[in-house]
Amino acid sequence: MKFKLIYIYLLFVPLLFSTNNLKLVLHSGEILIGQSNSSITEDVYLINSDILGEISISKDKVKSFDVLTNVGNKESEKVELSEPANYTTAKQKNEIKNIKKGPQAHLISDLYGKVKLLDAPKSWSGNLRIGMNLSFGDREYTHTYLRGKLKVQERDSPHLFQLSGEYNFRETEQIDGSQYVSQDRYHLNFIYRWFYSDRWFFQNASSYRTDKLKGINNELQNILGFGYRSTFFDTLEFLIGSGVGFQDRSIVGLVEESPVVINVFQELNWKPTKRMKLNQTLYFFQNPDEIDIYNYEFILAVNYRFTDLLGFEMRYFIDFDSGITESIKKDSRFQNALIFYF
Repeated sequence: MKFKLIYIYLLFVPLLFSTNNLKLVLHSGEILIGQSNSSITEDVYLINSDILGEISISKDKVKSFDVLTNVGNKESEKVELSEPANYTTAKQKNEIKNIKKGPQAHLISDLYGKVKLLDAPKSWSGNLRIGMNLSFGDREYTHTYLRGKLKVQERDSPHLFQLSGEYNFRETEQIDGSQYVSQDRYHLNFIYRWFYSDRWFFQNASSYRTDKLKGINNELQNILGFGYRSTFFDTLEFLIGSGVGFQDRSIVGLVEESPVVINVFQELNWKPTKRMKLNQTLYFFQNPDEIDIYNYEFILAVNYRFTDLLGFEMRYFIDFDSGITESIKKDSRFQNALIFYF
């Protein structure tokens, strides 16, 4: 073991005191080039890229690296890693793929660099989605949306924590040049689940949302409930459950309302291939004292993971609020987004 550490130390000493460029080949086939700037640690490579800025790459994601010499010298030193260089017990054989990286937009590259700087524990998984839609002609608008999700669950642990959020804003310009806000909403959700058996689980769900067009200035809910989970073919997961809780919200035109709310929820998660996923969710909320005051939310999304870092999503969303406004009850939209995984 000591001999191995000494060998690794001697291998990286020239990099620690060099301003030469470092070329990293990831397991996903992506290639990153930047100055090492004495920033190699026991766990990560930290390089400076002209396109992506400062990037932190975990060593278990690196297949091999090349030390590119200074300008004027065409030679380079290639180092292939027989094991992931994160000093763990993981053993993986490496294959080198020469895949050229295409040009990236400045905004996407900047977000990519920021996401890679996140050094999260292995029990954490998450993603960030961002998109912008532009329309020109008789009706011009700019629509910006941002979504993110963080999931925390230790391996073989019955406890799951999930935090998600979304922001949508759209401003429309009419023919006469006047502008108006046609969408302004955001929400946050936190879910805790305890799987006390293989199929049954306890759930506590908290949420907060605003929707200016519907007159929902703020809405805070906390619901306790139970659910049932079924799995099929190790690729399909189905969950259903219900709960009861309280809500505190301020809605234009709604003066008095019962603080009690009843909830029914359903989720479907299907992974037909290693890189493709389909997610569908349905949440229904009912005021037990007022039968005509209820709302539901339905989401259907398909995403494809190009690499370990990037993916693409197509998503359909619809929500309906009854009994709180007469102008806008239903809001549906179809969105595409680029996904950054971390």
